Amino acid sequence: MPYSELEQKALEAFVTSATDPIAAVKNTLPIEVFGALGSFFSRNPKDFRVHLLDAIYGRIKGYETEGGEEMLRKLAAGEFNPPHLAILSGIAKAQAFFTEYYGRYSHKSIANTVWIPLIATNVSQLFAKELAYDQLAFFIEQSTRYVEFDKKNVFYDPQVMGSKLGDVYTKTLENLVNAYGEMIAYSIAYYEQQIPFNQWLKVQRDDTKKEDEKQQRIKYRREIRGKAFDVARYLLPQAIRTNIAWIVDARSLEFDVAAWKGHPLAELQEAAKLIEEHAGKIAPSLLKYTAENFYYRDKLHGYDGILHAKPPEEFSKGVDIIHYDRDGLNKVIAHLLKRHNHGGTLRQRLHEARDMPFAKKLEILERVTRLRKPTDEKLETDEEFDLVKLTVEIRSDVGAIRDLRRHQKNDRGESLLTLENGWYIPPMVYDMHPEAGRLFKDTMEKTQKSEEKIRSEFPFAAQYVVPMAAMHSLTMSLGLDQLQYLIWTRSTSEGHFSYRQDMFNLAEAVAKIYPWLLGYEKYPEGKEFKTVCDEAPLKKMMPIRFEETGLHQ
Repeated sequence: MPYSELEQKALEAFVTSATDPIAAVKNTLPIEVFGALGSFFSRNPKDFRVHLLDAIYGRIKGYETEGGEEMLRKLAAGEFNPPHLAILSGIAKAQAFFTEYYGRYSHKSIANTVWIPLIATNVSQLFAKELAYDQLAFFIEQSTRYVEFDKKNVFYDPQVMGSKLGDVYTKTLENLVNAYGEMIAYSIAYYEQQIPFNQWLKVQRDDTKKEDEKQQRIKYRREIRGKAFDVARYLLPQAIRTNIAWIVDARSLEFDVAAWKGHPLAELQEAAKLIEEHAGKIAPSLLKYTAENFYYRDKLHGYDGILHAKPPEEFSKGVDIIHYDRDGLNKVIAHLLKRHNHGGTLRQRLHEARDMPFAKKLEILERVTRLRKPTDEKLETDEEFDLVKLTVEIRSDVGAIRDLRRHQKNDRGESLLTLENGWYIPPMVYDMHPEAGRLFKDTMEKTQKSEEKIRSEFPFAAQYVVPMAAMHSLTMSLGLDQLQYLIWTRSTSEGHFSYRQDMFNLAEAVAKIYPWLLGYEKYPEGKEFKTVCDEAPLKKMMPIRFEETGLHQ
């Protein structure tokens, strides 16, 4: 649609171009107006920008206003600051639209177009765990590698604190935080001995080598402390506070609020109310169905104990393949054939793949990945590889699982946290001062007894005292593209040593059922996994990073 010069200037207060077929919407447009106009846009052939002009002019059917011509002129002249003041009536229209269509007809896809930025300060690790299970919440969290925690960073559950177990809860958390501080000191001493300053300096970049020694030692100290924090974090409880910034669409947020209002943890209940209040100031007409949902509440409370099972058995680090498609290679080839040819059904292409010799299949996989660089995260631009699924269970420590559960495209499941599964002692602790090992063991044993006491009356809040050393398991269902992405991103030498080992375990377990991911027709038994990877005919389907730097650069 041709616009007048005046209209074009007015539109470009809100969009990056009034005429290009693709344009970005500027943050000068209130998100609710964006959601409403996007919804109009989805229901007739008009351009989004035409609806925007209609809002400025005040001529949306059923929501007309006057003075549009004057608003347009002032917008074009830059007289409105901020520009959205020119379409305050548009906000009213947007809210009226949501009230009528979203509220009455429950067009939840409308709310998917409205994303709300949020922050949470001084929330516990259990809050972060719950948030991670919203697959459309994208967040960044305070790092345990670069931040040192103390007693001021502990969350005290009001329900437990108001009971006779409040003293046990308090002493347990204080003991864990004190042990964490001691373990930092032991770890720093250990790494300063393992990586002396002069040895560290030799492997630094030229720009660091050219700095004065004071700056060099500041960097050295920071990296040594980072490695020490990676060890000491095993003693941090789930009650340790963190800060989070996240964005989430209004539809998902509405679900979260309704579910969390019935959460067994008081912290999550309070979070639901605060999110509802503050997100409601951003998108007041969207968060309508946020009353406590008793169906979800029933699930969060464990269905009145009907699923009570036998006590857990202790386990160690490892990976179990729970389920996989034994015809995975043929299905990958079939999906690729279907995607890159005109017509044909998957059934037809699957018969074609099954008749193909392995050498031909390998040739296809090699060609598909030939130009792939380390920065190319996806195996293909579509979903051919993710259409082939497998289910795995990663047995590891709570700290490592904390990082792995963040891969939100995977379907994930886990149990309530406890020390009943046993605990993981980082291997380097055995090489430190003997007191470090004794401190670790004694702290775990005392914490386990306290957790058991608290769990008898507060089965959910008892998780707050569970340290990151506790053994835990994460079940994930994922496609092959997400599998290779998970292994690649979490096997980097800069990653935490625990989840790196999990990725080596995962890659080896998967390679044994799908050797073709490395280019083998049969898995070469009797060799170390690193050798298997080094000699692999195909290296770009499931890349793994074995290199070691010993440093966090």
